[in-house]
Amino acid sequence: MTKPGKTKQTKGVDFVIIALVTILLLFGLVTLLNVMSDPFDGTEVGLEGFLSRLNLEYFNRQLVSILLSLVVAVPIAFLDYDKYKPFVKMVYLVTCVLLVLLLVVKVNTRGVFGWYKIGTSRSFQPSEIAKVVLLVALSKFVSEAYDRRGHFNNFWDVFQAVLIFAVPFVLVMRQPDYGTAMVFAAIFIGVLFAARISWLYIIFGGGATVLSLPLIYRYLLDKDQKARIRVFLDPTLDLEGDGYNVLHSKELVGSGGMWGKGYFTPGTLSQKKYVPERQTDFIFSSIGEGLGFVGAVILILLFFLLMLRILMVARRSKDMFGRCLCAGAVAMLGFHVFENIGMSMGLMPVTGIPLPLISYGGSNMMATLVTIAMVLSVNYRAINRGQIT
Repeated sequence: MTKPGKTKQTKGVDFVIIALVTILLLFGLVTLLNVMSDPFDGTEVGLEGFLSRLNLEYFNRQLVSILLSLVVAVPIAFLDYDKYKPFVKMVYLVTCVLLVLLLVVKVNTRGVFGWYKIGTSRSFQPSEIAKVVLLVALSKFVSEAYDRRGHFNNFWDVFQAVLIFAVPFVLVMRQPDYGTAMVFAAIFIGVLFAARISWLYIIFGGGATVLSLPLIYRYLLDKDQKARIRVFLDPTLDLEGDGYNVLHSKELVGSGGMWGKGYFTPGTLSQKKYVPERQTDFIFSSIGEGLGFVGAVILILLFFLLMLRILMVARRSKDMFGRCLCAGAVAMLGFHVFENIGMSMGLMPVTGIPLPLISYGGSNMMATLVTIAMVLSVNYRAINRGQIT
């Protein structure tokens, strides 16, 4: 029965998730406008002087990316997620083909063959969309296997799930984009946990991974990738490259103190390009400088509440497919947030993955909003199918 104050159409819409996402999007837009503006020096007079410092180019592009992403995401939020299933195989194959073609075309962007150029100012990153496709494909396969057997511990089922994960994972590793590949791994682990895979597989997989790390380091990583790991352990080893960037990022975060220097104010180093990729990879550094410890904690709390809410949707759903979608979504968002903030503070290696809903970038924005839309679809169906009261 519809609760008082809720119409039939709005029943099942999770307005808490929508509110949290909206706040994060606005947070990101304001931050982007701040870091990409011309440096403020205190000579600005009135509104005209303030506006003269603003650089709207990236702000406008990000706003367009958000609107385009919403055009795709909003219908998905109201579409029954079971409707995805007939198209999963085809979309998965097309995505893998796009990843293979990247290795043939080889358009180098910041040392990674991961983008297709669209015109002079836009690009498309298939690996971002591949995250969503992998999440849906794994969730579909795992949930169907679970429904057939009542568990997900059959060796052949687990082996096939590993193959579904391994194909895009290896292709992205070859770009090489290790940060995005690790997001794939996080999604894989999140989906398997939702399916209650046996701890024997978890122990075996974790042990095999740990034992293989020395071999991966010695034989699979190139000189630059090995250097990044060494620089992570000691940033002073590369004071003209990644180590320099990490040290500056840590200085920027610390310079904000408790309350920060404020946005659009004189004396901020973010606007003076103190760190590279300040609009994407190191955007958290600028947040730490502008809003200080308190602002950074509020941002992390917003992400935590969003992920907690998604876990509530996962628990609410009685359908394993929906539960896997939500668990994988939390794993994807959680790894992005942990890695991006961690590398900005020198706690994780620099991998170049964005802060969801905050960093500049159309492909990641599309992937994030579509993933959240699927979570909203799970919640909507859970309530309107009478799964909960």
